[in-house]
Amino acid sequence: MKEVKKERKFIIVTIFLVILGAITGIITPMIIQYYNEKNMDVSYEIMLIVFISMLVSFLVQIIMMIFRENFASKFNVNYLFKLINKLMNVEYNTFLEKESSYLINRILVAVDTLYLFIISSFPNMIKAIFTIVTALVIVFIVSKPIFWVLLFLLPINFFGYKYINKKLSKKMETMQAHTASANKDLIVTLSNIDNVKSQSSAEAIQNLLKPQIEYMYNTLANTNKYAQVSSTSISFINQVVQNLTYLWTSIMIINQTKPVGSLIILSILIPMYYSSLNDISKLNIDLKSLTTSHNFIQKELDEHSELDGNIEIDEINSIELKQPSFKLKEKNYNYDLSGYLKKGDVVYLEGESGSGKTSLLRLLLKFRNSTGIKINGHDINSIRNRDIRKNISYISQDPLILSTTLENNITMGKELNNIQKK
Repeated sequence: MKEVKKERKFIIVTIFLVILGAITGIITPMIIQYYNEKNMDVSYEIMLIVFISMLVSFLVQIIMMIFRENFASKFNVNYLFKLINKLMNVEYNTFLEKESSYLINRILVAVDTLYLFIISSFPNMIKAIFTIVTALVIVFIVSKPIFWVLLFLLPINFFGYKYINKKLSKKMETMQAHTASANKDLIVTLSNIDNVKSQSSAEAIQNLLKPQIEYMYNTLANTNKYAQVSSTSISFINQVVQNLTYLWTSIMIINQTKPVGSLIILSILIPMYYSSLNDISKLNIDLKSLTTSHNFIQKELDEHSELDGNIEIDEINSIELKQPSFKLKEKNYNYDLSGYLKKGDVVYLEGESGSGKTSLLRLLLKFRNSTGIKINGHDINSIRNRDIRKNISYISQDPLILSTTLENNITMGKELNNIQKK
């Protein structure tokens, strides 16, 4: 939600277009009420005015759709890479523990959730609030008793959804977590082509993945059942009151306590009022999804950001090792190793499998906090992470092959100058 608040231009334009569209949508009862108050005869001119207002409403909706989608397209790209940046700054051990496929899945869900909020939930929320307020004002002028009935529904809906949100928030968090976990297992398993093709039948894969997949869809079903049943319960109350309001209005017309024009006005406004209340019930689920995604970003990305130094370096001229060590899960790991390396040295690191060669190289990249390592005479922990990593080319034991140039595959997107390319 904070990301959207920063886009003031989008918010202002959206509010303007939504309100303009809502005004043209309720222009008919406003015109009829005006004619009633002035005791003017209704003419065919009203039909022309209504048609023009509907045409304007249609054009506004088209403009708003194009504007929202254009904005959302650029916003999604920027927001996705902002979250990827947060992911890159997550502590190395947390990254391993959570697993990249799980975190990436949750990030994509967060982006999609915010996208749906931008193009649908936010405009619908503005429209619903404006329609409810406007409808109440006009109904108050037409019939004060019906106004109080409609007004009474607002606290029922507000406090009802507030109560629902408490449980729904926990269910949404559980659902997103299990969905991401199941998708992670599915992707990891099926991405190993040799393992998949070596199976005699799909039964083994099914036995392996079915419990997680079933649990994922059961969690999704339980969350949806709670959300839909609870929301439908409030919608039922709204529908009961809506039908009673219609009957009440009809009785007033029959008893000639209200003019026919009032029935026309109420027959247009009341459905719009209840439709807006139902829209708010749908928004309730969308907002909970958005909140859940925000909590994931805060708890699993922001709160696990790696420590960074403040010393800037342009290049690495020397590396000094004095019994390097690091801590992992309350256990200390020490290297009986000392040495001084200067720029231009060619070094060969030898050791048995599992002796910690790769872990030592990861310490040089500040993947973990360590002691006993200096770069350019500075403790490695005091140097900025990005300055160290931009001066070290690291090829993982599990290299990626991307659908791009050979240079990009080797450099992983780093821009090289002519000297570095040579």
